[in-house]
Amino acid sequence: MGKPEVTFDEEIFSRTASLFATKRDTFAPDAVEALAGDIVRRLARSAGTGPAFDAPDISDDSIAAFCDALVQPDPDAALRFIEERRAEGVTRQGVYLGYITAAARCLGEGWDEDRLSFLQVTYGTGHLYALMRALRAESAAARPTFDGDRCALFATVPGEDHGIGITVAADLFREAGWEIDLQIGADHDELVVHVERTQPHIIGLSLSTEHRLDALVRLVVAMRIVKPHAIIGVAPAWSVDAERLHELLDIDIVFGDAKSAFLELDRLIRLRG
Repeated sequence: MGKPEVTFDEEIFSRTASLFATKRDTFAPDAVEALAGDIVRRLARSAGTGPAFDAPDISDDSIAAFCDALVQPDPDAALRFIEERRAEGVTRQGVYLGYITAAARCLGEGWDEDRLSFLQVTYGTGHLYALMRALRAESAAARPTFDGDRCALFATVPGEDHGIGITVAADLFREAGWEIDLQIGADHDELVVHVERTQPHIIGLSLSTEHRLDALVRLVVAMRIVKPHAIIGVAPAWSVDAERLHELLDIDIVFGDAKSAFLELDRLIRLRG
């Protein structure tokens, strides 16, 4: 059987895997452990939300082979494995239901039972997350529609002490005709649940200090899992290096002043319309 016409966006896969490797090399082990644990739990729970009838019958040996590929330092091993399964006819939904969910559980169990090292688990979760990001929609109906409505979620990063800046930004956007859902002081789980429930197309996050960078990284990864196609932007404090944010985060925009934020969001909305 020939290779399916629509498979993976290898550029997104490569970029996401590289971003995760940078996170692994940048943050303390406990922060990386929290991030990896989030990915395992969320993918094990949310990857299999599609129709159950589309789940392929996959052997334990095939799942074990996939996990072996995931924990290799080279991310291409996992990509090649799934591309081969896709060439055999496994659908996008089948990859989610048959491989990603099972592999997330396998990685979690291997970690809990000390069969996998910390480094193996962080390799595996990073590559699994990159695969999730790289899977393309099978049809136009599966892609999000940006219909021109100016609606967004604005939120402070968990642990931020105040929300003055983002409150001012929300007011400016509202005056310009936007509908802004402003969330200040919510913790990590509360924000992720809120995104799952409201499904915003645009998310703006406020970072007032680099000391909360690990919390921001964890939040963006969780939001990418529950709302993969959202436009996500970060408004950092003046002391935070914008280029560093792009090197660490799977985001679309680093916001500067309000005027440039308006223009950049309008540009992205038009591109995705």
